[in-house]
Amino acid sequence: AQLSLKSAEDNLKETQLIAPISGTVMTLDLTLGDTVSSGTVATIADLSTPYLEVYLDATDWENVKVDYDTEVTFDALPDNKYTGKVTQVDPGLYTSGNTSVVRAMVELDPPTDGFNLPTGSTAAVDVIAGQARNAVLVPIEALHETSPGNYAVFVLENGKPRLRVVEVGIQDTLYAEIKSGLQAGEVITTGITATR
Repeated sequence: AQLSLKSAEDNLKETQLIAPISGTVMTLDLTLGDTVSSGTVATIADLSTPYLEVYLDATDWENVKVDYDTEVTFDALPDNKYTGKVTQVDPGLYTSGNTSVVRAMVELDPPTDGFNLPTGSTAAVDVIAGQARNAVLVPIEALHETSPGNYAVFVLENGKPRLRVVEVGIQDTLYAEIKSGLQAGEVITTGITATR
């Protein structure tokens, strides 16, 4: 009788599926009475912290690192900007079809106004590789590389351009940050035709 009871208890235990995490059931691939052996029978998501899976061009490999800040705009909420942080970057390129991209995970900061979006919502994500506040900016074309990694600009002094060495910080395709060697309000020139 004890063996029969133990066998019945074991059989009852095998009728239960226990999730390894707490969360929301997103899909359920079985119905009452189905036999389960191995494989996926349900998808469970932890919706308490919103994450985004993002894909970036392979040329951006050096511009996305763990802990970089992000700005996110959802297509469904175009007037709202959300912030987040990169939490994971795949160690190799992710290939789908004929395209290779950088795949990363972004954890969104809890929004103050909250948002109710379905999973799978699309968004535009800007990864902030560097930032400067109250910076002195010059157009990229005003920089002259005097030696590898060293730059100078032509500053107008008494109406004449004079070459001045500057320390360059972060730059984008249009502007460069000047960390030292130039003060806000000074006039620079991009041309050197009048200089001997």
